[in-house]
Amino acid sequence: MIRSLLAGATGLSLAATPIAAQTIYGDEGGCRRAAGQPEGTDLVFVLYPDRIERWESSCAIIGMERTDATRVVLITQCTGEGETWEQRYVMEPLSGEDGFLIGPDEYQGIRFEVRPC
Repeated sequence: MIRSLLAGATGLSLAATPIAAQTIYGDEGGCRRAAGQPEGTDLVFVLYPDRIERWESSCAIIGMERTDATRVVLITQCTGEGETWEQRYVMEPLSGEDGFLIGPDEYQGIRFEVRPC
C-alpha cells in the first residue's frame, strides 16, 4: 500500500527511496518489535505497508493526501487503550537515504526517522 500511495500520487522519486511492497520500516524500537524482540523503549514506530504501529496503538492506513512534491499526509484509523480515532501523519523521504521522516501532523516537532528493518 505504501508503494502505491507514494508512486501513484506523490511524485516522490522512488529511485532515491526504493520501496519494496512488503518492506517494513521502523525506528530502533520499532524494528525490534517487527522482529519479535523486546523493544527496549516505549518510543516505538513501525511503518508496515498497510498500517503504523506505535507503543500502545495500531493505525490502519486508509488514505493519503499529497502536500507537495516530496511530502504526503497518511490518513489513518487508530485504535489503542480502548479508544478509536483518526490520525494524520506527515511523511517525506530522508535525504539521500532509504527511509522516511514521519510524524503526527498536529505535532510538527515530533518526527521519527524510519529505515528498512
